[in-house]
Order: sequence, then C-alpha cells, then structure tokens
Amino acid sequence: MQVREYLTENEHLLRKHSRMISAVNKALKENANYGRELDDFKKANLAVMLENVSHAFDVRAKLVEAQGTQVGDIAKKNDYLNLISAVMPTLVAEDLVNVQPLKQKAGVVYYLKNVFDDDKGLIKKGDVISSFERVYVKNEKLQSAFNYTAETVEAEALVIEDGKAKLAWTPIVPGSLHIGNDVDDGEGHIGSATIDYETGVISGISGSDLEANYDHDMYAAPIRVPRIKTIVTDITVTARPRKLATAFSLDAAYDLQMTQNVDLQSIIAGAATDEIRSEIDGEILNDLANSGTTMTVSFNQPVPFGISRADHYESFYQTIVEGANKIYAKTRRITGNYLIVGENAANILETHSKFKAAASLNEAGPHVAGTLNGKFLVVKNPYFGADDFVIGYNGDTPWDGGYVYAPYMAITSTQFIMGENFLGTQGYATSYAKKLLSSDFYVNGLITHVTE
Repeated sequence: MQVREYLTENEHLLRKHSRMISAVNKALKENANYGRELDDFKKANLAVMLENVSHAFDVRAKLVEAQGTQVGDIAKKNDYLNLISAVMPTLVAEDLVNVQPLKQKAGVVYYLKNVFDDDKGLIKKGDVISSFERVYVKNEKLQSAFNYTAETVEAEALVIEDGKAKLAWTPIVPGSLHIGNDVDDGEGHIGSATIDYETGVISGISGSDLEANYDHDMYAAPIRVPRIKTIVTDITVTARPRKLATAFSLDAAYDLQMTQNVDLQSIIAGAATDEIRSEIDGEILNDLANSGTTMTVSFNQPVPFGISRADHYESFYQTIVEGANKIYAKTRRITGNYLIVGENAANILETHSKFKAAASLNEAGPHVAGTLNGKFLVVKNPYFGADDFVIGYNGDTPWDGGYVYAPYMAITSTQFIMGENFLGTQGYATSYAKKLLSSDFYVNGLITHVTE
C-alpha cells in the first residue's frame, strides 16, 4: 500500500471526523509541551480510531435498546471520542514506532519490499532492493546491482548444451564479449566459437563453469529491459486488551466539589487514562530495548583526569552519532533519529550544549524531554535501568520502522455508576497489537562507571 493510497483510503473518515481532528490539531499546536501539529498519517490514524469507537458505540446503543434499557444509561458518544482525541496523539509511541490502526481485532499490518525482477550478473530475481530492514543487496553483489540498469553485464554463468549457449541480455555490443581469456573480434567470432549479436546465441563452445562479461546494446530496439517489482507484504496480528477500574466515595467527591470546586470523577479519569497510556508507552519502549539487536555502544561516565566535566559530557554526542551510524551501516538506508534514555543518560544529555529541552517537563511516565542537535528526539523512560539507553529510527510513513503498534480499541470508558454503597466506579479499557519487525533499527547503549 503506497503513501497516497493509504491517505486516499481514509479520506472519507478524515472528512467525517474533521471537526474533532482540527480541534486536536489546534490543541496540540498550542500546548507548550508539544507545540507541533499532527502530520497527515497521524490524522489518518486518529480518524480510523474515532471511527472504530463511533461504530462500536452505535452497535452498543442498539443492543441496549433491544434489552429495554435507556440509551441515556450509556456513556455519551462524545465522551468516548474526546477520550480518544486526548490520549492517542500524546502517546510517545506515536513518535517512535509505526502506527497502523486495526479495523478489526485480528488484522494485518503492512510493509513494502522492492525486489529485482530479473537475473542479471550476480543479481538474482527476488533479491531485495529495499524493505523495512535494508536498502540494496549484500556486499558481494554490489557491483552487479550498480550495473542493473546499465549496459554492463558481469559474471553471467553460461549454460552449455550441445555446444551452444545463450546470453540473457540481447542484443550484444560487438567487441564487448569476454569469456575467460577470449574476446570477441567484433565480427562474430570468439575463440573457436561464433556469436550471434542479435540473439545472443554462442555456437561451437565447450567447457565448464564459464562466465560471460559483455555489454547489452541499449541503443537498439527492441531490447530486453531489466525490471523491479514492489511487493506489499503483510503480517497477521491480534489485538489484546488492557483494563483498569477506578473507584471513589460519594462523600469524598462531594467534599472536594464543595470546598475546592473540583470534579473528582474527572481527576480520577485523567489518572486512569494516564496510567494506561504510560503502561502502553513503557511496554513498547522496553520492547525496543529488548529487540535482540547485536549493535551496542557505551559511554564511560567518570570524568578522565585533566578533562572538564562539561567537555567530557559533550563527547557523549559522539557516542550517539556512532550508534546512529551503526544503524546506517547495517541497513544501508537510514540513520538513527531518536534516543530513549534512562536516568544517567538523561543527566548527561540535559546538561549538553546541543540539547534543547521541551517547553514543559512535568510529564509522568515516558515523555519527550527535548531534542539533541536538532537531529535526535530525546525520550525519557522511567522504566529503563538508570544506565540504559536506546538509539532508534522511525520514518515519516506508517511502514518505515522496525516496530509496529496497531491500536484496535483506543482507551474507552464504561458508564460511571454510583452504587447504593456510595462507592462510585468506572472502567477503562483499550486493545491493541504490536510486532517487532526488525532489530536492525535499534542500538542498545550503556553508561559505564569505570574509574582509573
């Protein structure tokens, strides 16, 4: 599924929920802690989740009516939609991993793969050009890959039957054919054999394990043209739930309302959604730390003799760049663009000259702390060990990253009930799937404490 197709597919949902999305966009832009708008993909993802819950509410309302209960007993539809709009765009995971909302509990998430579609030289049909993991082929095939669209054909294995072999890419440029130590004379002869430049048929040839190097005449017409193919690959995932219940007494709520004019139900609702949101972010961030990557970097925190603390901490940036480039060397496609840090890495970064703090830092759970040199988004994670940090990459589209978060039911509440025992209760639930696609997008970092 291409970028434009994804946006077009959800265009009607964007129109349907445009007022809510516009309000969220405006609120995020004006919020000191975020100060940025939703991009097109986040708008589309939010529209899908709003539609999921909107549809679920309509179905639930019909079921309640059928049972003889008043529809007014269900939490208002707008309350559900407001809850989603408040929570989903502020998940840290939205900035760190692919987000592909599910429209049903068991669904598929997608990634794109481009492959060579012909054998040419060392390149074989099906060799990967680029995918969510890497761009281009293995080192031993690089030269053939660089020549895939060129006239040059290298190391084509000859299949000889009854003294004949046929070259794959025709017509052939006269005088360009090399087989072993033999070179064609431009007149149709090569060693004791003959070559038909139009058909590529070599006659009177013998031997084993022979390879041909030649030029494919691309000025001629008709010619055979090498092809590439884009494959949409899907992975099946199933959403799993999280649930939480809240409770408070009527008297406590009444006292707080009368003395402070504060709605205790709203406060508890905020605490519940913050807890679930924090747990989702914490789970996903810890998954990234446990991706199984073999790439690591480290930084020794004690200050060496003769170097100031400020200068030593400044050198931490070099460690970050080293880790980001490990991702680039592994994938040949992308460089790390964010950091997830525990306490000690945060201590170093927040005093770094290249660090720009977010406008508001009073956030619970995993949160965006700022940016480093305008290149790296920095996320503080209280669930990491103090010495742990991760360097990772996430792209601008829902298919460009090594991990996918697939929300199905955004955080949704049940109806608030005040029972005859004067205990008020309300439930909250969410459901989502997740999948690690590739560990090549992540580097694990460690702060060490070795003293000389």
